[in-house]
Amino acid sequence: MTRSLKDQYYVIDSPQMIDDYRCFRPLEDDIQDDAPSTLPAAGRRERAEDLRSQLAELFRAAGWEGDGTINCFFVPPCFCQVGDEENGDTWCTTIYHVKQSNNGTSWLAIPRGFRFVMPEGFRAKKS
Repeated sequence: MTRSLKDQYYVIDSPQMIDDYRCFRPLEDDIQDDAPSTLPAAGRRERAEDLRSQLAELFRAAGWEGDGTINCFFVPPCFCQVGDEENGDTWCTTIYHVKQSNNGTSWLAIPRGFRFVMPEGFRAKKS
C-alpha cells in the first residue's frame, strides 16, 4: 500500500532554527504501527523509502534544497485537532521535519486541517 501525502499535508518553512532534536524520531518510527509485524524487514524498508521519497517531493516543491535528514515527531491526540473534529482516537498525529544543512532552515510537513489545542482536563481543580 502506497501512502499518498501530497493531498494530506502542506509544507511550511520555519523562521526559527529548530536545534533541539529531543522530540524528533527517525522517519522509520512512523511506519512501525502502519506496517504489520509479519512484514519482512525488506518490506518495512521499502515503505520507509516510499514515505521518504514522497516527503522529499513535498519539501522540494516548497523550496527545500534536498540536504538534511527527514525525521518526524508525534503530537498526542489530547493536543491536536485535525479538521473540524477533535482527534477522538488514541493515535498521535505525525508532523514531518527536515533541517536544511547549508543554512539551518527547518521545513515542516503538517496535516491539512491540523490545529494545536490545549486540553481542558476533567478532574483537575482549576486554581
